[in-house]
Amino acid sequence: MHSVDPLSLFISHLAPQCEVFSHVQLRAPWGIEENKQDNCSFSFVKEGSCIVELATGNTVQLNSGQLMLLPYGTAHKIMSDHGVHCQNSRELFVESATSAADMVIGGQGNPCYMMCGCFVFSPIQYWGGTQMSSSLPEVIIIDAPQHGKLDTILSWIYEENKTPSAGRYLAQKGLLELLLVEVLRSLDRTSFNPSWLQALHDRFLAPVMLAIQEQLQKDWSLEELASIAALSKSSFSTRFKQVTGISPLNFVRQWRCLVAARLLASTNLPLKKVASECGFQSPDVLIRNFRQFHNLTPIQFRKVHRLDTP
Repeated sequence: MHSVDPLSLFISHLAPQCEVFSHVQLRAPWGIEENKQDNCSFSFVKEGSCIVELATGNTVQLNSGQLMLLPYGTAHKIMSDHGVHCQNSRELFVESATSAADMVIGGQGNPCYMMCGCFVFSPIQYWGGTQMSSSLPEVIIIDAPQHGKLDTILSWIYEENKTPSAGRYLAQKGLLELLLVEVLRSLDRTSFNPSWLQALHDRFLAPVMLAIQEQLQKDWSLEELASIAALSKSSFSTRFKQVTGISPLNFVRQWRCLVAARLLASTNLPLKKVASECGFQSPDVLIRNFRQFHNLTPIQFRKVHRLDTP
């Protein structure tokens, strides 16, 4: 019987949610405007090309066989060319009586076939950053070479969404989980590799990552973490710093702030309860640490990233 690998355990513990929310046929000139989302949104161009303008001013071109990730759900316009009028995605896909699968958006020009969706996965959305431990950029482009694993998964999801059939829900659920795994593997091969992902690929540090994740409220000491890694305290500290770029105890603080960010965005828990759930001794300690990694106080963060929680 095979043991479960650290990355699988790590992902399973966080219970990610994945969804495809539109599969559209586009013909130039066309343009779609997407409001800010509280998730990691993605767009995959099956055929054709397009221009993406982010609300922050950055512009990228997305070509056939490329997957775009927006880790923080940045508001953006996606269009056939610069300056094209954009329709709001909510009006197109939520308020319209026409099924997205039956839509042909735009005019009579060159076609573009695209699939859009999202991941709700806190280490991507809420991983803060400092000068020593950087956050992910607002946009990441990943190539999906034809017939490679990523292309195969994306194409399969595309076809499942294009021609719904019996068992679609389970098929898409499994495929989207595979997509998340393959996206994380792809990040591991780029310059955007976050420190938590690097640690999970290290045989000494992976058990430490899982222990921190499972016992967030524990007041961890360096000696305890080194013992889990089966290394001396000095060897463990050196290795952890080399792999992740920060010290072990700073990493614990950053991970606690990540969980706090998720709770602030998705629950109504008072600050005192959030601090307790994340292993901080008091709201003041949470505020001090949170500001360091997210450049906002917890209350400010909640206002910016608030989800629709009853």
